[in-house]
Amino acid sequence: MDKKTILLIGLGFYGVRLLDHIKDKWNVIAIEVDTQKIEDLKEKYPEITFIEGDASSILTWKKFPPENVDYIISTVKQADVSLEICRIAREVFKLSSQIIILLYETEKSDEFQKYNVKLVKPVDIITNIILNTIEKNYSKAINIGLGKGEIIEVQILAKSHLVDRLLKYIRPTNWRIAAIYRDGQLIIPSGNERIKVGDTVVLIGEPKVLENLVNILLKGVPQFPMQYGSSAILPMNKKFLSQLSEASFFLSKIKIKETIIVPFSHSIDESLRKEITKEIQNANIIDKKIYSISSLMKFDDNVGIYVIPYTELSFFQKLKVKRFFKESIKPFLLMKKSSPYKQIVVSLNTIEPALALEIGIELSRMLDIPFKTIYGTLPKEIRNEEDERKINERKNIISDFESIYKKKISFSLLEGNPVKESIKFLKKEKNSLLILAHCRKEEISFLSPNVTYLLAKKSPVSTLVVPVEGAYG
Repeated sequence: MDKKTILLIGLGFYGVRLLDHIKDKWNVIAIEVDTQKIEDLKEKYPEITFIEGDASSILTWKKFPPENVDYIISTVKQADVSLEICRIAREVFKLSSQIIILLYETEKSDEFQKYNVKLVKPVDIITNIILNTIEKNYSKAINIGLGKGEIIEVQILAKSHLVDRLLKYIRPTNWRIAAIYRDGQLIIPSGNERIKVGDTVVLIGEPKVLENLVNILLKGVPQFPMQYGSSAILPMNKKFLSQLSEASFFLSKIKIKETIIVPFSHSIDESLRKEITKEIQNANIIDKKIYSISSLMKFDDNVGIYVIPYTELSFFQKLKVKRFFKESIKPFLLMKKSSPYKQIVVSLNTIEPALALEIGIELSRMLDIPFKTIYGTLPKEIRNEEDERKINERKNIISDFESIYKKKISFSLLEGNPVKESIKFLKKEKNSLLILAHCRKEEISFLSPNVTYLLAKKSPVSTLVVPVEGAYG
């Protein structure tokens, strides 16, 4: 088989070392503007075709047949020179050859996109190697995909809440498990696989979300809501002050870097500002006002949770909360003045009971309070096979979690109308936090009652709603 041809432009530090590795396997045409460098290298590399000249000049390209070039590699330091090389290759000679550019000026990355080239950034590679040495169990892919940290590899060293869980019960938002390496073997993830301590896991997703997720997998401690984003967002005005203490209680227990305070209908004056900063230490009060509670969903993608003073909303604003059930991909807390929470109640009336239970257990650990589970179903006399299957599925999930956490989980089967019986149960459980997992795809209408929506709406206690985003079947 004939050797393919590489056009190597620039014989500086990286160019010469690259030449050592490619000279035996490929035909190499090397372009260098420095005459002395070419003279010094000719004797060492007699098999290489050296061309003296400026690669950003078409005249230089006419000294060899460009149509025979399979790969073009530029190692020159000037980004503008590399851009001109790309233009000549693509627009003048219409070459489809693969182009690889060593880019030292990272701010010019976007200018290369129109030429369909592969960018290699030495600074990023060196930084990644150093970080991998310091943090041996966590690395970002630099020259795969976009190179922005959307692909990471992490070694599981601690027992996080994701470890030993069936993957079909893990419903990630903006991230996925791409591969698992265990005992020298590649495992393609399926719904019945589990992550284990000692595994090396490849994750793909939004860079900010992955950065937060790494802490969950490395530290083995609860990190909610960092798997969704690192900040909370809270609308505020003087009317909402009565629920500020509950927001403060909840936000002080979970893992967030800041709480974005959004003025609702009115600007935040100095006295209200003092009240907010007194209660919430990491408050970031912004000037931009909103007039609809659903406008919270238009804010930064790195928001991990919406905190909504539900009790103080007007009738019409409460109606707009429905949009969160239909559109939100992030958890949202509907505060109903039931703090400080003494226990967590997890409703398993959802298509994803494992997700609700996962979040409930995590928050139980973070708030250091007990939790219990409930499931509303029809009376035994009128239940069918499907009803029994759903009950058994939830018992199996609870059993699975009990074996992971080595702890008995309280489970109450509520017979009757699921919403009415759950509400009746919650009325006896004051100072509770209800956890619901809601599927956005489920219809919400008068003719099609939605259990999680109705539960959240009618619950006498504060309710955390976690959206379901399926990944595994």
